[in-house]
Amino acid sequence: MKNVLNDWRLCWFLMLLPVALFLPAVPIDETRYLTVAWEMRASGNFLLPHLNGDVYTHKGPLLFWLINLGWLVAGLHVWVVRIGVLVASLASLVLFERLALRLDADAVLARRAALLLAGMTLFALFSSLIMFDVVLTTCVLVAMHGIVDLDTQRVRRGIALIALGVGSGLLVKGPVILLDASIPALFAPWWSETARRQSARWYGSLLLGIVVGVAIALTWALLAGGTSFIQTILLHQTAERISQSFAHARPFWWYFMVLPLLILPWMVSLRVPWRAWRERLVASRAARFGLVAFLPALIAFCFFSGKQPHYLLPLLPGLALYLAAMLGDADARVRGRLFGVLLILAGIVLAAMPYLADHAASMPLLGKLVANGSFSITEQHVMGGLWPLWGAMLVLLGAFVLAHPRAHADLRALTLSSVAAISLGLLAIAQAAGPTLDVTATAAHIRAMQDAGKPIAHLGWHHGLFGFPGRLEKPLERIDMTSLYAWCSAHPDGEVITFYTKYGIPTKPAQEIPYRLGRILIWRAADLCAGPHAAPAKSDDDETTDD
Repeated sequence: MKNVLNDWRLCWFLMLLPVALFLPAVPIDETRYLTVAWEMRASGNFLLPHLNGDVYTHKGPLLFWLINLGWLVAGLHVWVVRIGVLVASLASLVLFERLALRLDADAVLARRAALLLAGMTLFALFSSLIMFDVVLTTCVLVAMHGIVDLDTQRVRRGIALIALGVGSGLLVKGPVILLDASIPALFAPWWSETARRQSARWYGSLLLGIVVGVAIALTWALLAGGTSFIQTILLHQTAERISQSFAHARPFWWYFMVLPLLILPWMVSLRVPWRAWRERLVASRAARFGLVAFLPALIAFCFFSGKQPHYLLPLLPGLALYLAAMLGDADARVRGRLFGVLLILAGIVLAAMPYLADHAASMPLLGKLVANGSFSITEQHVMGGLWPLWGAMLVLLGAFVLAHPRAHADLRALTLSSVAAISLGLLAIAQAAGPTLDVTATAAHIRAMQDAGKPIAHLGWHHGLFGFPGRLEKPLERIDMTSLYAWCSAHPDGEVITFYTKYGIPTKPAQEIPYRLGRILIWRAADLCAGPHAAPAKSDDDETTDD
């Protein structure tokens, strides 16, 4: 029992468990993925995902299969899915620690690497969020174990694990798994003696594992939609995303700008002498493996037009392994006092949010934002409803890091402090913004309209926002500004709903519901027909890609 209580992984899991239990599905991405899984369940078609009744080509089916498996076991709840994602993140930590141990046979290094990964802001933040990259990270680590098997000349198991990791990754998020997982194998002669001595056998085995993995994914794609479906996935979700992103387009250097924030607290807590960065790289095979698992893929991602922080999740194990090897230097130190100061400052700002919201109009900067509409009423309401207790707890956490004689220099204490801070931040969002994120009531209204046989349509693309929350049996109809008034004339007893506020419709809505940082608007069709008509928007393309 004592060993269980002293297990830092259990503490890590328990700290994030309240987030999984209480954070509602966050629009637009999480609600969309839940709706795809719901439509899979409602239609009984588990082979080909659909969204709003149309074939969903953005991602593979594996995450949706796993979501439905969780629902089958524990019921249709968001927390069931979040706990499943959290378990996948925990599995990644276990797989990663074992991978580090296999590379260097150093239990201290392996534990250090796992702690560094677990404490990284990006990893802790997404550990229970319903995103593809979390599960993709687990698939990448499975494939990396296969690569290490090739190094230890367990060729058959290596090929099988590479195939399993690549095939699963393709079914999760597509060909990006080939970049995430294969680069350490391509650079293997730098870190593997086996690859240097038996290069032909090494690359032949690697190629075979990848081919089998690709065959697994192609088998599903052929069964699901045939060759045209494969072409759609490859062109729309890979080639176009790399060359000309249709969402999240950012400059080449963007990842280098945000990476220091994503790997806190280690960016401000690790003290490694300059010579160690070179000497440890020469002496440690784990360091070389970690560097090639992180840096080449990061540079490649910089050339992709679309960039999001969570795209880097599968690369973090490589960075954590590299940093862990650097901390093996005799003169390397962990010093987390600056991180403690950052926690205190963040806590003060968080605790002051209600005051800032109440006095926004009288403050120079916030007053300007209020005046020009950049600081909405919904934002003020969310900030005003935030419990100062969350900020106070962050301040106490920072004070602990600063005041405790060993916490600022202890890797486990800093890791758990980082995770606790992330958990507090997400719980603060759930408490203050949760009502504006949860669209269950609106979705239930849509379901009631559909069940009563009354027409209801959404103005603009709605991303499946209401499908799972309302357990809709049929897709919510979509219209645009060019067809709005014709639809209202044809359905005078119907309703029009939208979460976009850009259309400038002069008729007063029958309902206005706070949603994220805006509002959900609901009109009666008869009111729209009777009121003044808005001019069609120049661009009515509201559809964006998912992450």
